[in-house]
Amino acid sequence: MTGFLAELKRRNVIRMAGLYLLGAWLVTQVAETLLPAFDVPTWVLRAIIIVLALGFVPALVFAWVFELTPDGLKRDAEVASAASIAPQTARRMDRLILVGALAVVAVLVVERVWIGSRRESAAAMTGAVPAASAPAPSEASIAVLPFVNMSADNENSFFADGISEELLNVLSGIEGLKVASRTSSFSFKGKDTPIPEIARLLDVRHVVEGSVRKQGQRVRVTAQLIHAGTDGHLWSETYDRDLTDIFKVQEEIAQAITRELESLLGKRRVSLTASTTNLDAYERFLSGRARFHRRDEFKEAVADLQYAVEKDPEFAEAWVYLALTHFTSLGYGSRAKRPSPAEVEAPLRTALERARALVPRDPRVLAVDGQLKIRGGDDLAGLQLLGETARLSERDSTPVMWLGQQLLRAGYVDEAITALERAERMEPKVGINLGALSIAYLSAGQHERALEKATQAAELGWGAGLSLYEAQLAASGERERAARMTEADFQKYAPATIRIDPEQRAELHRWTTAVRNPTPANIDALDLRADEIEELFIFGLHGELLDRLQRQTLNPHPLDDSGSSLRMFWLPAARPLREDSRFLVIAEQMGLLRLWETRGYPPGCKRASGPGGDHLDCAGIRQ
Repeated sequence: MTGFLAELKRRNVIRMAGLYLLGAWLVTQVAETLLPAFDVPTWVLRAIIIVLALGFVPALVFAWVFELTPDGLKRDAEVASAASIAPQTARRMDRLILVGALAVVAVLVVERVWIGSRRESAAAMTGAVPAASAPAPSEASIAVLPFVNMSADNENSFFADGISEELLNVLSGIEGLKVASRTSSFSFKGKDTPIPEIARLLDVRHVVEGSVRKQGQRVRVTAQLIHAGTDGHLWSETYDRDLTDIFKVQEEIAQAITRELESLLGKRRVSLTASTTNLDAYERFLSGRARFHRRDEFKEAVADLQYAVEKDPEFAEAWVYLALTHFTSLGYGSRAKRPSPAEVEAPLRTALERARALVPRDPRVLAVDGQLKIRGGDDLAGLQLLGETARLSERDSTPVMWLGQQLLRAGYVDEAITALERAERMEPKVGINLGALSIAYLSAGQHERALEKATQAAELGWGAGLSLYEAQLAASGERERAARMTEADFQKYAPATIRIDPEQRAELHRWTTAVRNPTPANIDALDLRADEIEELFIFGLHGELLDRLQRQTLNPHPLDDSGSSLRMFWLPAARPLREDSRFLVIAEQMGLLRLWETRGYPPGCKRASGPGGDHLDCAGIRQ
């Protein structure tokens, strides 16, 4: 063995191996850097790597068989020992290896220091995440698309949605399987987006799609599992069953999927416990939950869910969604169409108590409880509960987003950004997640990132982020730009029926006229309501704004959400508002002052005394 190694060394085979590997690595690195710049297909780089790999063994054989002599290449056996120049060749090869090693170091330095820094700079300017920190999706990942309603009755679409969501919930309980959120998957409902593109956007490798046909007490469910990389079907099945077997069908579909993914997940036992044995209650629950997710028809949603819990008082999910629906109805739609806090309080608390009794650690139940504590003036307990809820919530981003919103309302902007960025990562296709994050970015002075997220939120139907961005522009003196943005957003995001309505267009004209030129006459023409705090901010009516907010928060209803207006108090243009002594009074009335004195004042702010009384001094905030 020693003699063989000595012979390898004499014939420079070992040096040839090192020199070949160094050269192949350098060729690969240069090709990987330069080929994309010329739009060369990726298969070319793969071909280069394969050719270099295949050439390694022949290069070693060549070095063993042949020797370089002053007369050219000759077979090693034909060269006399006295005439061999192998030692001189070895020294030349050693020098080449040293040069190659230095070249490797140089390439690494260029790649990591120069090119890497340029990539990071570009990412920082656009708010993008560098490609190196965004790994490819795991093979053990899946999205469940909303099943298509094949029933003759369009009203059964909620039933098809419900089957999809129930299947998603079952798969989410499988250890090792990453499942895209319900909101993200359902954002593709009714769209003709190719499966590979859906998988790319949701960062998954597998997609489940299907259809549901319900007729009387019979149901046909078709489901198929698709691998996004090949767009090929891994499994497909049709189930014709009685409606009473619907839970069994969902379990069988989940079992079939886990069998197909067994090589990735290992053996997994899937079982489903029926959430209710009352099919009438179950169907009405699916209807109410679907209305809740659409954030409309709240009265009908409440009626559906109330029916479900009356039919089955132990139906925990129905109680949870009944509490969520009552609470959420307070913040959606025009104020004229919302229920009053007094109407909602008793049924909300009843639903919350029943849900808490049945599923005491459910993050959604804890989140609503935390929100109610904050609205009742106990910000410290409410934030603690929302923080605990956010840690428990692994799939639903709502508790995390609520935590971020309340941290922002209290002035803890950096903490709010951390929470809201997590909510966005959990469910990137949810408009309110992006919109709330845009407001937090704007409050931190990150204007470009704020506009990017606000625009994405508006495209998903949540326009409050853009409204506050425009408010910041107007309040900081960029009135013409704010007016132009408002006009452009109206054309782009308002429904077509509103865009062509003469009265709506006249109202838009009155609004942008007042934004451009906020004279008393132009503002009076808008006939602002008493609760429109943000509008007063836009027109610089700080005294009236603070007086109104102080009156609203003096004796609020326990479910009143007037405190949500405080999110604008941390915008750059709102510094005169938050440093007015009246704001400290408002903060005390809402329970924020007690929170600050216990938990700490917002970073960059402190309590100070002045001629007009105590106030916040926020000179340390960098915006």
